[in-house]
Amino acid sequence: MAWIAAFSVSINVLLLVLPLYSIEVFDRVISSGSVETLVGLTIIAATALVFGAAFDTLRSRLLSRFAVRFERHLAPIVLESTIVDATNRGDGRTHDLARVRELRTFLSSTTVVALLDAPFLPAFILILFFLHPWYGVIALIGTAILLAMGIASRWIARAEIAQAYQAAQKTQATLDGIVRHSALVRAMGWTRGAIREFMDLNDQALSPVVRASERVYAIGAVARMVRTILQVAAIAAGAWLVLQNEVLAGSLIASSILIARTLQPMEGLISAWRALASAHEAWKQVQAAAAPMLVRERRTLLPSPSGRIEVKRVTYRMATAQRPILAGVTFECQPSEIVVVIGPTGAGKSTLLRLMAGLERPNGGTIRLDSAALHDWDPEQLGQFVGYLPQEVQLLGGTVAEAIAGFDDQARDEDIVAAAMLAQAHEMILSLPAGYQTEIGRDGNKLSGGQRQRIGLARAFFGNRKLILLDEPNSNLDPDGEKALCSAIELAKARGATLVIVTHRPRLLTIADAVLLLRDGAQLAFGPPAEVLRLPVTSSVSKPHVIRRQAEPQKLTVRGTPR
Repeated sequence: MAWIAAFSVSINVLLLVLPLYSIEVFDRVISSGSVETLVGLTIIAATALVFGAAFDTLRSRLLSRFAVRFERHLAPIVLESTIVDATNRGDGRTHDLARVRELRTFLSSTTVVALLDAPFLPAFILILFFLHPWYGVIALIGTAILLAMGIASRWIARAEIAQAYQAAQKTQATLDGIVRHSALVRAMGWTRGAIREFMDLNDQALSPVVRASERVYAIGAVARMVRTILQVAAIAAGAWLVLQNEVLAGSLIASSILIARTLQPMEGLISAWRALASAHEAWKQVQAAAAPMLVRERRTLLPSPSGRIEVKRVTYRMATAQRPILAGVTFECQPSEIVVVIGPTGAGKSTLLRLMAGLERPNGGTIRLDSAALHDWDPEQLGQFVGYLPQEVQLLGGTVAEAIAGFDDQARDEDIVAAAMLAQAHEMILSLPAGYQTEIGRDGNKLSGGQRQRIGLARAFFGNRKLILLDEPNSNLDPDGEKALCSAIELAKARGATLVIVTHRPRLLTIADAVLLLRDGAQLAFGPPAEVLRLPVTSSVSKPHVIRRQAEPQKLTVRGTPR
């Protein structure tokens, strides 16, 4: 930026060469008739203009490189913010990274060049006053007119862009939904309706943009006319002053050039207010995304956990919900245990797994892994020890091997195969057209639901996972697949992993060390499967029972806890 500023100063100083050249030619060369002086002045002027062009080129290159460096520095921060807090990005909202790219394009645009040249406007006005006060007054009048037009242009651009932005968000959200569920739209015969809905919303988004563009361009055209009129006024005033013998003839041309150069940046900014307003909105969005990452404290890396997980009085409530999704859930898993979470739909089972994975933070209570609260762990380090399979299996695109390894740049082939074999998915993967190199498509759309689930399970087992969280891992599996799943879970347990599994099917209860029963966000029971399933839990239960396992597993106590 220092070099950009230096080149800007040099460029604007060298722009004075042309008016000075005009003054010298008209006032000295023509009166003296000296050809040698004309040649010398022309060579000096041409040399200065060549240097000016070179400096302008260098400034443009520096701006482009600065813009690229800006994006390279900011994009990882913004992407990390998106990954950490994806829920707050908003449906239909322009992605923060798209805003970063928009800022990069803006920083290398001619609008920034006009902004860099604008501060030299007072210096050019002072020079015009030095030539004659009338020239300075004409320049000041032009500046005031263009400033007023710039304010009007800014007001129009901001008002229309704010309206267009809201409509564009809704349009983008609708488009995302149509593309994401294109098969459903086609199957239900909604194709024409979806296109009609998108086009109506798109028209609503485009109308403010078109209106703003038309008005800003109209103001820009008037600004160009004003600048031309002021140049004519400067020439006319100069001619009158020459006739009155108040100035030399050279100032007539010099004043016209200086006035044009003085008002040119302002004229450019009037047409660029829409880009400026859009860049300002982009900067606010990027700043809001990056700020939490920049102030986040570094966490001390903790020793590798054994897998003991402790959930103590955990409560979680959505801001818009009338009742908590989870209320006072308390239980503990020892290393190498299998805990199965059961309960009716809407009991809060999936939310509990998200909390245990560190994807959400409870409103009350704590979740500890090896005595350390989850929020005390470094998120990147914690992720290395947690395997998570959500209810809706989400696979990253690419090959099967890449889907299992994710973004682990140190993943070895033998580790990928070992995870697949642990998940009982090795034979299934080998039956695919290209085995582990089979392209799975976007989100794994080239695979069946069962295949996606088995590969997602292999991904959850990949690496040194001490806590494995599985949400409905058997929802798309047939009896043979369930049998293989049970075998895979027991193998993971044998390797020292603690597993917490949400399910609606009874098969997994046969391998569980403990069962957690939830209903309406409340914990009804926790303990060995035989004891939990024997409890007379009905919808009329007003005081749920929690079975606590003591130091000796055979000795059980039953304690009532408030809902």
